[in-house]
Order: sequence, then C-alpha cells, then structure tokens
Amino acid sequence: MLRIPVLAALLLTGALIAAAPAPAAPALAPDGQAAATKKKCKKGFVRKKGRCVCPKGKVKKGSRCVTRRKTPVTPVPGPAPATPAPNAPTTPPAADGPPFSPPGRDLTGTEAANALLKFVANSSFTDCVPGWPNCAVEERYGHFADATMFYCRLTSTSGADIINQGRSFQIIGAEQKADGGWGVTLQVASYDNQAVYYTWSVTTAGVATGLYWGPGKDPRTDQGEGLGPLQWVRGARNCSY
Repeated sequence: MLRIPVLAALLLTGALIAAAPAPAAPALAPDGQAAATKKKCKKGFVRKKGRCVCPKGKVKKGSRCVTRRKTPVTPVPGPAPATPAPNAPTTPPAADGPPFSPPGRDLTGTEAANALLKFVANSSFTDCVPGWPNCAVEERYGHFADATMFYCRLTSTSGADIINQGRSFQIIGAEQKADGGWGVTLQVASYDNQAVYYTWSVTTAGVATGLYWGPGKDPRTDQGEGLGPLQWVRGARNCSY
C-alpha cells in the first residue's frame, strides 16, 4: 500500500472541502417577508392603508406635510343705524327703557328716585311719538337733564297752542316695581313760582298715565286732573316745535 505524504493529504482534503456546495440561507418566515418589504415613511408622514400620507390636520406641500390653514370667516356688516332727525325722540336701548331695567324687587323712596332719575331726565311723555306736525295735535311733557320741564300743546290752529316756558322740577316721590314699571311725583315751580304737582305711573311698555294738581291744590287732599295715556320716549323736547 502506497503512503501519501502528509502535505499532499492536507491539500487533497482542502480541495474537497472547497468543492462542496455552500449551505442554503434559511428561508424567511411569512411575517419576516412582510416586514422586509414594508417601506419606512419619511419624517412627518404616517402609513395608512399601505401608503405614506400626511397625518390628520396637515396637507402635503411639495415633499413635506404642513399644517392646514383655516380659512378666516369674513363678518357680514349689518345695516348702518338710521340717524334720527334733529329734536326727534329716539328709540332707547333695552337697558334704557322700555322695557325698563327691572330691579328684581320693589324699590321706594330715595333708592327708587336714584334708580328712576335716568328714565326721567332727558325724556318726554307724548301722545304723538313722531312729533307735531306728524299729528294734528301733540301734547307733551319734556323733562331735561338740568331738571327743567316744558309742557306744550301744539296744533295746526293759529292761537290754539299752549307753549310754556321751562320750569324747574324735582322728584318728591318715587317707586319702581320688580318688573321695571315705575312711578314718580314731581313738584314743578310754575305760575309765579307757585308749586304744581304731577304724578306719573309708567308701565313696562312705557305707557304713562298721570294726575295733575294746579296752583293751590294739595295732592294729599285734593283730587287731581287725569292725564294721558301718553308714551314715554327718550329725548327731552321743549316747545320750539
């Protein structure tokens, strides 16, 4: 039997190993295949239904996702308020009457007078809200903020008008109901500074009825002359038409 040298045997063994086929790579599991094929979305994108999309509230702009801009709402301008004619009574705002601001409880005395001063000052009682000559006859009582009162009766008949000068007045009695209705008693310096008196009761709708006591009459003992119904309006007017 021939002996093969040791070096030759080693070379032969190495050649046999090199010629042997390489072991096959292990097959990927199904889940591994899906992970390998799944693409990673760019920064700022999210995957939805197999696609890379912008997250909610953002839109694609170029290659980026940006925040969606809200379209500003342009307010629709309302009609311009009408400008009242000079000297014409104006429609008061809700807090200025009527309906008058309800106090929620009955007020009397000084507390009521202080609350009602804003309704009495710069106001008129009239039976012709548009003002004469829009009515054949207008009877009105104008109460100015400086505590001056004008009583006027205006007509279209020459010489039939009653035009009085302004007379100072003061509130000597007042009450206001919880619903906003109110009443005042006024002392007016009239007829050579003799005192005359008016008592007015005003509903929440601004309808005024009153009593009048002329010179020498006492509201505590004498019967007053009925006045009205008239309408309360914001804006004091004198007798200059």
